[in-house]
Amino acid sequence: MLFQNVILTALTFWSTSAIASDNTTSTSSDATTKSGWGGKLSSLMGGLQGVVTVVDPQTLEIEGFQLADASSPALYWWGATGTNLEGGFRISNERVTSPSTGEDLKVMLDAGKTVADFSIVGLWCEMFDVNFGQATLQPGGANMSTASSSSSGASAMANFAVQKSVSGPMGIAAVILAAVSVFL
Repeated sequence: MLFQNVILTALTFWSTSAIASDNTTSTSSDATTKSGWGGKLSSLMGGLQGVVTVVDPQTLEIEGFQLADASSPALYWWGATGTNLEGGFRISNERVTSPSTGEDLKVMLDAGKTVADFSIVGLWCEMFDVNFGQATLQPGGANMSTASSSSSGASAMANFAVQKSVSGPMGIAAVILAAVSVFL
């Protein structure tokens, strides 16, 4: 069983690394405009859910936008370049004032920022400094983030390596070693 998991890990990495490299080797303008990039919103407060997709440098689309509680007095879409929204900045001047039950939403970036200025997007309460949830924008969008949710530790490790751009013989060896350590 252990040997099968190691082989599965290596094959998963090898087959998905080609797919991941196809997603990241598009034209250089895609890295600036991030067109098609996206991610799944985490739910930290208020029942926030949805999938963020970059439409163009000034527009985001939130598919299946859900927010059970929009009673926060200063709830805005924010962006950041770090690992979370704290220390980030407003990207849309339209205040979020009402709950949503799964509608698609367009967010216009009208606060002097474009998608090139941030890698994380989410809902932030400016009055109380509270993160309602966020998504990391990445090539391949939510497809890349859901690809890493596997029940097998070995497969998860291989997908992690793909997301972190581990490649080549040394990368494959590292993935195999990491997978073996999961089962020891």
